[in-house]
Amino acid sequence: MNVALRTLVALPGGYGLASLGGVVLGLWLPLSRAESAMAGTLSGLLLWPIVFIAAFGVSSLRRLVLGVATCMGTFILMAFTAGWRP
Repeated sequence: MNVALRTLVALPGGYGLASLGGVVLGLWLPLSRAESAMAGTLSGLLLWPIVFIAAFGVSSLRRLVLGVATCMGTFILMAFTAGWRP
């Protein structure tokens, strides 16, 4: 049951975190629009496996959920601060 719950948090949580991380990096980098978008996309591709692997390395499910939610909240605030509107 623990593995199934971690997978349920890791797949959508990792995808959301990677997507938001790419958006934030694309908005905050002082590059051209195309280069920022490419860097954000590539960083998202790197971030998702890291979150997925870390989901099984964290000692408790509660810490996993809190960590993913905190990171997503931080990324959302950073994106809105930079002027991103979904």
